[in-house]
Amino acid sequence: MAESPDMEETFVQLVVSHQAALHAFVVSLMPGTPDVDDVVQEVNAAVWRKRREFEIGTNFKAWMFSVARFKVLALWRDLKRKKVWTVPEATLVKLLDDAADQCFDAHDHRHDALRECVQQLRPEDRGLVLRYYYEGRSLGEVAAAIGRKAENLKGSLHRIRTNLRSCVRFKTQLGGNAT
Repeated sequence: MAESPDMEETFVQLVVSHQAALHAFVVSLMPGTPDVDDVVQEVNAAVWRKRREFEIGTNFKAWMFSVARFKVLALWRDLKRKKVWTVPEATLVKLLDDAADQCFDAHDHRHDALRECVQQLRPEDRGLVLRYYYEGRSLGEVAAAIGRKAENLKGSLHRIRTNLRSCVRFKTQLGGNAT
């Protein structure tokens, strides 16, 4: 990748836009492990160091996930050396490959389903979700902006999340073909 401000900005946007998928992928490889956030940060640092190797227009997600697989494998090797982890390395590699395949497919379907489900929300609920989650505003800021009490918004957000979870589950069980 050539070093130009536009290319670096594009690269940064790719990294940022894939953070949720990266985190979910690392969690799927290391369920219940407290090191997930550390591994995600290590992946981000490694990806940044290797940014010149990436070609804009190719599959960034696959490239980033391959870096993540190597980071997780390195962590597992360290744990094995410390006698904390005793799974054979061939099994670990197979687990990594299987998880990667599942994560690519499942994440894309869930992401598409969530987008559809958010679009189906009532306009006021969609606005609340966008302000709180997408814009990252605090509950107090959103409450002040729409003239409601924060306690009421907390209940509304819980209801909306529950509805979105059900909607996404329904759409993914149908293969993303339900509208």
